[in-house]
Amino acid sequence: MKKIIVRLLMALSLCIHSVTAEEITTLESTVIGSQEQPKVLYIIPWKQANSLQRLDSVLPQTFSAVFQHQEYSEFRREIILQETQQNQSE
Repeated sequence: MKKIIVRLLMALSLCIHSVTAEEITTLESTVIGSQEQPKVLYIIPWKQANSLQRLDSVLPQTFSAVFQHQEYSEFRREIILQETQQNQSE
């Protein structure tokens, strides 16, 4: 008998909780901002450079190697090779 009462109370508490969960709360907000241009950072050297020769950058070479075209079959072959190497090392 006690088990039935406990189960009924649990079911009743779940029903009451679902009724209170259906309340709708409406929030109002206002966003205030400016339509000005975004802030810009200017980096100006404060000293004259010793040499005006341009330094070569390694960045474009790195990007070209990463984003170059690769055939799907070659890509799948590399993935399978890496997976087999990982399985062998474990």
